[in-house]
Amino acid sequence: MLRLVRGEIDFVNSLDADYYDKLVGQAPHMAYDAGVSLDSEQMWFNQIPTSPLPAYKKAWFTSTNFRRAISQSINREDLARVVFRGHARPAVSWVSPANQFWFNTKLQPYPFDQKSALQALAQDGFRMQNGILHDRDGHAVEFSVITNAGNKDRERMATMIQQDLEGIGIRLNVITLDFPSLIERIARTFDYEACLLGLVNNDLDPNSQMNVWLSSAENHQWNPSQKTPATAWEAEIDALMRAQASTLDLKKRRQAIDRVQEIVRQQEPFIYLVNKNAMSAVSTELHNTHPVVLRPQVYWNIDQLTLGAELARNR
Repeated sequence: MLRLVRGEIDFVNSLDADYYDKLVGQAPHMAYDAGVSLDSEQMWFNQIPTSPLPAYKKAWFTSTNFRRAISQSINREDLARVVFRGHARPAVSWVSPANQFWFNTKLQPYPFDQKSALQALAQDGFRMQNGILHDRDGHAVEFSVITNAGNKDRERMATMIQQDLEGIGIRLNVITLDFPSLIERIARTFDYEACLLGLVNNDLDPNSQMNVWLSSAENHQWNPSQKTPATAWEAEIDALMRAQASTLDLKKRRQAIDRVQEIVRQQEPFIYLVNKNAMSAVSTELHNTHPVVLRPQVYWNIDQLTLGAELARNR
């Protein structure tokens, strides 16, 4: 979001890391980094029983050990440092640490630990042969991840994850699609193996994500619109999300949301990668600005914003 006055930019509501660093080099007085945002970048596997995937890949993707091993094999610190130039932090949960009341502080990011990842895979019968990981039936482990073309941050993340997974003998193919084609795959045909996208969060209250966490929801991305929960842990999440939504007792709500975060951490239906920082640009001609992490970052207090006197006279 930006506002133009006399051909000049008063503010840019959201900047990516590249633009932010360029601005710091050219006009540091205009650059604001409010810290980690509410948004997340994540990856998930297609666990839909009716998807057009071979049965052996469905078995991989529905395995908690497999998902956890992939998660442990991704170097989130590198993603934050390289892709986002340090303006991000490894993600832990579907609740960002910026959301201080609801974030479960007991949770920590998975360490980058490919040795433990291979041990988890061995429990499911995976074995390394000549540097290539194979399942118990001899299939070489290879899958594709789709993401939206033109989003350079996600393309870079996908490439780095591709390199990370080579360390445990997995071949990852990166496929970039225009956004309508990507939505067609993940929401209609379900013809995909894994997806890398982000979630923009405009609300602090976890109830805003009921459409993601209920197993019957269309946005329950890894296996949407279930008639009944496919797993015991999804049934538990359903019960917890409904329970917290039906009470005004904040203590009970927080206990339920903490537990949901723990389950998601254990099961990894979404592999959370990073939480980006909330970065913006503000002209010195715009006064009373206090950029925050919650959208709209700059103009949330628009009724208090004023333009510099000289600029206002010349409009």
